[in-house]
Amino acid sequence: MTTTPKVTVLMPVYNVAPYVYEAITSILNQTYQDFELLIINDGSTDSTRDVVLKFTDPRIHFVENEQNIGLANTLNKGIELAQGEYIARMDGDDISLPHRLEKQVAVLDQHPDIDICGAGYRFFGNKNFEVRYPENHEAIKIGLLFGCCMIIPLFRKKSIMEAHLQYEQAFFPAEDYRFWTQCVMKLTLYNSPETLFLYRMHATQVSETMTNQPQMSDKVRSLYFKSLFPSASEEMAHEFITTFAGKAPITHPKDVAFYDEWANRLLEINHAHALVNPVALKKQLHNHIRGKIRNFVVERWFESHYSIKRYLRLLFSGIYFRLPLKFGIKLLFKALLGQKIIN
Repeated sequence: MTTTPKVTVLMPVYNVAPYVYEAITSILNQTYQDFELLIINDGSTDSTRDVVLKFTDPRIHFVENEQNIGLANTLNKGIELAQGEYIARMDGDDISLPHRLEKQVAVLDQHPDIDICGAGYRFFGNKNFEVRYPENHEAIKIGLLFGCCMIIPLFRKKSIMEAHLQYEQAFFPAEDYRFWTQCVMKLTLYNSPETLFLYRMHATQVSETMTNQPQMSDKVRSLYFKSLFPSASEEMAHEFITTFAGKAPITHPKDVAFYDEWANRLLEINHAHALVNPVALKKQLHNHIRGKIRNFVVERWFESHYSIKRYLRLLFSGIYFRLPLKFGIKLLFKALLGQKIIN
């Protein structure tokens, strides 16, 4: 007699032959073992299929699309086919750390109010650093204004189905981002602060090869901005994407006043609708401005080397005390040492 697994690990694959063996192995070696691994081959033209079929583990269910239907459509198909109460997203070129499922299952088991649980992760390959996303629901809700801040989630299949949520192929390659901005309006999201996943960076992955990724992400961000702040103008939504939340740098201390004024306008608009926690929103907006100030100081203020003269000018510039305390102390030591700046 077969038993229904608690978790379905959903892994869509497309032309990931060099990496999929390691990805599958990382799931089979999980400390949590009550799962099925649903692998859907979306018309790969390399040897991905052959690599997958080398595995004989009975928990692996291999499905092949008759033709390439796209990542979002494949994910929707996988959600329908999933037998598990929980669904864990997995890509064919990444690695789940051994305790990933155990940790995420524990969160959903212990917190019935949480529908989706993400986690921290570490880039490896072309880039190597760790990423932590906002932890609680309100922080995630605001964080999504600035970019996708949910990865490798475990979610309740029932919650997704009852809320009639689906991935949208029209938003590829930002379908994940779009999905989470839809989910956060209907469900409760949480990010574990632990690193549970290794995210591979390589030249052939979707985020590296799709040249329309930034534009599609901006489209998602614009739609999400309007859903949170319905009375905001089109001009304000555009300005948020291109300037406030975008890569536009601060070039002079006087620029900070513009960002402060902009943040206050958004807080006023939110006050009228109260779709976002005002305290969390104010904190995130001011943290974002602080980050721009920090970048300005690092990239522009000290020019070729750190000096006491430039440090004292910064101290009385009006922006120094907007910087984190530890960062200010580091600047002082570098100035005392006259450390050169290497570009």
